[in-house]
Amino acid sequence: MITMDHLISHRFRGFAARENTLTGLTAALDFGVKYLEFDIRIAACGTPMIYHDAAAKDGAGKKRKLNTVKAARYGDIGGAFAHFPSFEALLETVAAHPFKGAQLLIDIKDAGFEVEITALVNLYRLQDRVTYVSWLPEVLYACHALEPHAPLCLSHWCKKPNRVIRTVHKLYFAKKGHIARDMLRSGYISGESSGWFVDGSLAGEMADMIARTKGSICVPVAAVTKPLVEAYHAMGIEVSVFSYVDMKKALAHQKSMNIDLYFVDKMAVFDAL
Repeated sequence: MITMDHLISHRFRGFAARENTLTGLTAALDFGVKYLEFDIRIAACGTPMIYHDAAAKDGAGKKRKLNTVKAARYGDIGGAFAHFPSFEALLETVAAHPFKGAQLLIDIKDAGFEVEITALVNLYRLQDRVTYVSWLPEVLYACHALEPHAPLCLSHWCKKPNRVIRTVHKLYFAKKGHIARDMLRSGYISGESSGWFVDGSLAGEMADMIARTKGSICVPVAAVTKPLVEAYHAMGIEVSVFSYVDMKKALAHQKSMNIDLYFVDKMAVFDAL
């Protein structure tokens, strides 16, 4: 049986007209959603902002990368930028809300800003309510060094990405499940979309780190398999899958694969409870 303990609101989709907004966040908190996932991109000034993609359209319809515009100018240039909240504003909203049972899955899209992100989490005393998520292993290694007890979640492709995905994303390959530190990039990684393909389950230090923090991995719904879930469960690692738009499919996958957490893109799935 699926309960609220199994469902993750993916970018607050369905709770507001736009994803990753404070309006959607507040509505999801009012609803009593236990797991809230959202994305962080970094503005040109280094301010963590809430948005998924590396670029968005301004008021003139011009596409700009978020990391080329200072946060103070987001409202002035209009378009989608006018709707992006800062990470601090999101944390302030969560901290002030009466529902204290929500857990935050912070999906960090740019690397090199972990000190600032974890410092803000601690400033609002939410460190016991967060999981650090990323497609970038660099981010998780850095977050673990700063917050050794925080749960970690690595998103990865578990089926070789097709041409469309390879066109949009920079693709990296694990070696027999290993994503070792000496395989990673150094410095800032900003304004791109990238990720790793793991043929099977993770192994080595990354897998050990996730298991030790009682963390999880996140894989696409079209690629998840029962053997993969079983392999991770044997390691003490939970499996989350994105994304579901109806309860029927989530229930079928729970029965056939015993998936732990389900990213949800439509309000109808929550309403089904």
